[in-house]
Amino acid sequence: MKIRGSILGLVVIAAVLIALVLWYGKKRPMEASPTASVETNAAPPAATAPSQPVSAPLHPNAAATQVASSSAPTATSQPQSPQSPDRETLIKEILQANDADIVFYGRLEDQSGSAVSGAAVNFSIQYKDANGRGMQRGQVVSDANGLFTISGYRGANLGIMPKKVGYALSTTSTSFRYSQLTPGYFVPDAGNPTVIKMWKLQGAEPLVGINKTFKIPYTGPPINFDLLTGQIVPAGGDIKLTVSRSAGVMSGRNRLDWSVQVEAVNGGVMDAGGQEGVTYAAPQDG
Repeated sequence: MKIRGSILGLVVIAAVLIALVLWYGKKRPMEASPTASVETNAAPPAATAPSQPVSAPLHPNAAATQVASSSAPTATSQPQSPQSPDRETLIKEILQANDADIVFYGRLEDQSGSAVSGAAVNFSIQYKDANGRGMQRGQVVSDANGLFTISGYRGANLGIMPKKVGYALSTTSTSFRYSQLTPGYFVPDAGNPTVIKMWKLQGAEPLVGINKTFKIPYTGPPINFDLLTGQIVPAGGDIKLTVSRSAGVMSGRNRLDWSVQVEAVNGGVMDAGGQEGVTYAAPQDG
């Protein structure tokens, strides 16, 4: 019985071994076969190559972008307001506006419009600039056409005083303002010279004296006087007088209103300047 038991045990073990062999044989073909090594001229694998530092390429606009980003104002930055000029700068600008180029084109004429040549034109220039203030004086002479020019100076105002023997200055406004601080300053024009009148003296006219007494009716037509003869004339003459008053007897108790109308025949009348009883009559021809 012991022998049968041993044989049976061996049979079982053998069956188990056979089953294992069969199972292992079926599983082995499914395993991956080892890769065969092949010699080639290709470069060694990357694992064996020496490692090199690798840097990522920069974007072509990276530098410009970085500069633009650094120069761009931040959201919290505020634009700077321009500084107001200081007091010295303001004073300098005012003085520059007050110190203008002096250029003047003028023409001297007499009462008939003829040119006054060879006249000495004295002028004065008032200046006030950064170097100080004062007055410059000079003189020019009018040419054959009465023209003269003043230039090469700087200042605020120009005054002109022409002189020539036998002439008297007639134009009263001979001061010109060049300062540009206020509107209306003088602007020269070479094509349109400023005309300054100088009256040519004709010599003193002889005065006519009349020492006579005339009775003039207070009613009736006007009375005409000829000053050259000192006589009453029926018409014409130099002066025409018309006397008017109320009718009646004039006395200290009975004062009547009266008036005298004086007319110059073919001329005009000018007051003698405070001298009572003196009247000048000038004909139209001067």
